[in-house]
Amino acid sequence: MMLVHEHATTIIRRLAALLAVLRNGPCSFDRLYRGMEDVFDGVAKESARRMINRDIGHLASLGIRVERQKGTYILRGGMPVFDEAELHALALIRDTFDERHPQAAQISRLLQRLTEQLTEAEQRIYQRRVSRQAMVRPAIDYAPFAPIIEQLEKAIAARQPVSFVYENSRKIRRPHRYVEPYDIEFYDRHFYLVAYSERGKRVLDFRINRISDLRLLDQRLPPGTERRRHLITFRYRLTGPWVQDEISERFDEQQVIERHPDSLVIEAKGRSEFFIIQTLLRYRSHAELLHPPELRRQMMEEVRRLAEMYGVVGQGDGSSSGGVGDGGMV
Repeated sequence: MMLVHEHATTIIRRLAALLAVLRNGPCSFDRLYRGMEDVFDGVAKESARRMINRDIGHLASLGIRVERQKGTYILRGGMPVFDEAELHALALIRDTFDERHPQAAQISRLLQRLTEQLTEAEQRIYQRRVSRQAMVRPAIDYAPFAPIIEQLEKAIAARQPVSFVYENSRKIRRPHRYVEPYDIEFYDRHFYLVAYSERGKRVLDFRINRISDLRLLDQRLPPGTERRRHLITFRYRLTGPWVQDEISERFDEQQVIERHPDSLVIEAKGRSEFFIIQTLLRYRSHAELLHPPELRRQMMEEVRRLAEMYGVVGQGDGSSSGGVGDGGMV
């Protein structure tokens, strides 16, 4: 029995050493042999090669796959055992990302790898429709823009300024020759680059599907360099059913400064004029933008255009204050 025990212990030590080396990435047999010198002490190379090939078979029986490609050994990982809650979580991930999400293909491939060896019982749980859905469904197909997002992510990680051409909401294309990228955010069903634009002299939100001719500049931002967005402080009156309910946290630093039986006056901060106006319009006639005056004028201009569209008022004199598309989001 002692001999059997010693043999099993030797195999376990060898498997552990093999996995430890392979976790560092693909490697040749020579590198494996050197990395496992403690367990191969005194063992000839060809004998070690045969042992490794047998050990790969042992790992495969445990669900851990090692590929051999042109003399290179590659660890593909093992299949973990999922409990029911974890299978539900995987299904939630599967049903959260719409095919128009730029990373949908990568997520699908990852889930396929994680679930390809599930048992029939586990597959039944995993394939069950998720009732608690919160679909990340972009307004347009962002899959073609995955390369641009990947480039921007590299620039953000490397603290590298970029340049690009941007087409605004009025279809006007303008070059931005120096932009400091900070984040990529998803809201209002679109992906936005949050960045400081030398052209605009402030932090703006650029819709990624409107970016073209992207180029990473041969520069690096000094440590600690990050321009802050200047949030806009504003006030609005809220009426209707929301007065008695908890107020949705749609804005930053939101607080009630006046409370009446049928209305509330709320002070908050927003990322841009466009974002504030578009968000308040969702409340329809139950939200009135009160302050600051210039932002209220932009809201009035937007409401006037809506009224003209539906034939409620005449065309007026055609004057315009610039519209909501000119502030903070481009």
